[in-house]
Amino acid sequence: MKKIVPFILLVALVAFAYIYTGNGSKRLNSANLSGAQMRKLLLPDLALNDIRKIRIREGASQLNLLVENGQWRVKERDGYPAAFDKIQRVLMALSELKIADKAVIGKSAFAEAQLLGPEEGAADRTGLCVDLMNEKGDIVAGFIAGKSETSSGGASSGQFMGGPGERRMVRTSQASEKETVWWVADGFSDWKADPKDWVDKAFVDVRKLKFAAVTAASPADSWSASRKSEEVAFELLEPKNGEELDTAKAGGLGNILSGATYNDVLTKEKTTPDFMKGALTAKLTTFEGFTYDVKVLDKKGESEGEKKTYLSIAVSADINKTRTPEKDEKPEDKKKKDDEFAASVKLLEDKLAKEKKAEGWVYEISSYNVEVLTKKRSEVLRDKTPPAPAPGASGGPGSPSGFPSGLNIPGLPSGGPALQPAPVPQPTKAPVSVTTPPVSIDDAKPMPKAPVGAPEVKAPTPADGTGLKPAEEKTAPAPAPKQAEAKPEDAKPAPAAKP
Repeated sequence: MKKIVPFILLVALVAFAYIYTGNGSKRLNSANLSGAQMRKLLLPDLALNDIRKIRIREGASQLNLLVENGQWRVKERDGYPAAFDKIQRVLMALSELKIADKAVIGKSAFAEAQLLGPEEGAADRTGLCVDLMNEKGDIVAGFIAGKSETSSGGASSGQFMGGPGERRMVRTSQASEKETVWWVADGFSDWKADPKDWVDKAFVDVRKLKFAAVTAASPADSWSASRKSEEVAFELLEPKNGEELDTAKAGGLGNILSGATYNDVLTKEKTTPDFMKGALTAKLTTFEGFTYDVKVLDKKGESEGEKKTYLSIAVSADINKTRTPEKDEKPEDKKKKDDEFAASVKLLEDKLAKEKKAEGWVYEISSYNVEVLTKKRSEVLRDKTPPAPAPGASGGPGSPSGFPSGLNIPGLPSGGPALQPAPVPQPTKAPVSVTTPPVSIDDAKPMPKAPVGAPEVKAPTPADGTGLKPAEEKTAPAPAPKQAEAKPEDAKPAPAAKP
């Protein structure tokens, strides 16, 4: 009996330990065991081909994308074509979105985590709600994305090599998972309920421009230009008084609306018949035979100082569909060139059909796209060169100042007296004094040569031209101060003065 009691106690202790350990494990793993089972993908069974409508709700905003006549369109923009490439990209990424971790959060905390749907709570308690529907309007998949956080890294970050990154709480629309919260490594930045983010931004592509004519409100501001080929610059048409187009000021004319894009497209409700009243008009013609009639208008925006630029466009084309064979064209080359020509015609026809869809709409664009078209005539002309100053005029060649034209000399007032060039110093010579005695007609002899460096002395010239006065009439000159007679050998040139 004594041996049985310890055995019973031992069994009881083992049973208690087992039960306690089991309950502890259950409590520790309750987060993983509650709700849906852990898996790899957020939406593993997403059938992309069945999706015909997408509804995005965020706060008070709502966006609807739907397929009509085989094309995705934006309902909030009067059915304007949607960006199919973007829709395809985000749906494909959603089908491959992996789960990073499972969140531990009670249903009562859904509001604080912004995990409620639009019909479950106020706008500040709801998250990004996306519903994917089939052709009948039934929801085939969807999710609500709540608050996000920046993870510190690790396996649950979902980033390459486990580095830090943004992750977000998500609930799926499946009934069996409405109380399950997942962490995914995606901020869903592409899923915005803003219509302008989903419209197809490509609308016209003006290529190989040949001619441009701008008609402004004032005839004096209108202008036109053309070029003979793509390799040469544009020239002003009908110039007046030597006018010339400044290719720098008219820069960008050759690429105007080339591969153009826009910010938003306006609904028909906003674009009343008078919306584009007072717009500037322009006609653009290309070497391929396309003609674009453009209207451009600037208007004040909603905020103070804001300006928005609007554009409407009409497209037509005169496509050459007949190929002229080359001289001496070989029969074997004819079919090849005919096929190439037919393919190029098909491309132009497809381009025309696509761009015709832009007619009837008003687009909000960035002003730099059409900046050159909004310039006045005076703003695209080359500055006239001022005429050269006349010889002798102040500031020009040959002027008293001796300075070239256009030279700005500090301290010289505009219109003031011209500066005179400083005199060049000349070497000085020592003066030599020579006394010449009176000469009579009898003893007249050739005058001695003046020493080197002495000033030249000329004999007085009488009025009768004989060179001498009669003897009886000559008068002795006043005696000059007696000086030592200079001898030629004593005369030496004075040293040159140092400059």
